[in-house]
Amino acid sequence: MWIKICGIRDAETARMVADQGASALGLNFYEPSPRCISVETAQEIQYAVAEREIALVGLFVNHSLDTIEAICSAVAFDLLQLHGDESPEFLAELSRNLPYLPLIRAFRVRETDLSSITAYLSECDRCGKRPDYLLIDAYSPEAFGGTGKVAPWAVIQNHYQFDTWPPLILAGGLTAKNVAEAIQAVQPYGVDTASGVETAPGIKNKELVASFVKQSEKA
Repeated sequence: MWIKICGIRDAETARMVADQGASALGLNFYEPSPRCISVETAQEIQYAVAEREIALVGLFVNHSLDTIEAICSAVAFDLLQLHGDESPEFLAELSRNLPYLPLIRAFRVRETDLSSITAYLSECDRCGKRPDYLLIDAYSPEAFGGTGKVAPWAVIQNHYQFDTWPPLILAGGLTAKNVAEAIQAVQPYGVDTASGVETAPGIKNKELVASFVKQSEKA
């Protein structure tokens, strides 16, 4: 199970999360988020975990291509996550400019049939580039993620086209208490949490991280 802990804000937390066995760290560059960090902090995190086997994911929300490319020139990411309203055309151009970086496209789901994802992937096919992974988060009108709201597992289970769509990363209100149930219900490729391992926005807790990783691996 691929396990991403998102919203890492400092090098010490990055080392702690890596030591608990997580697969990836999410570094957030969306300024309105309480988990947003600077490029300088991202570089410190990169150096802090350089000797550890953990992936760095750069998270962007409606940033420009130039901004994403500039940050990627300063930080050695392993994947990029687009968590806003980025179009298939934007995704295709980003992939052409940064072909070595796999792309995660996040969707905040509120419908009952995942029709928005079907339409998006159809347009991606027209543009010649699908996301390498899809992430499904809970919808909230207040924020682009990290709200603690639970995604609609039953909708995903019934309508996600696992055979033909990119691998699924499940997010949305996941904690150590519900992640095993979520994995058993949805059968995703990976899981992603931010608020589910925090004592306050952006403040990760070692025990919560360790428990989340353990429960994810047990499922």
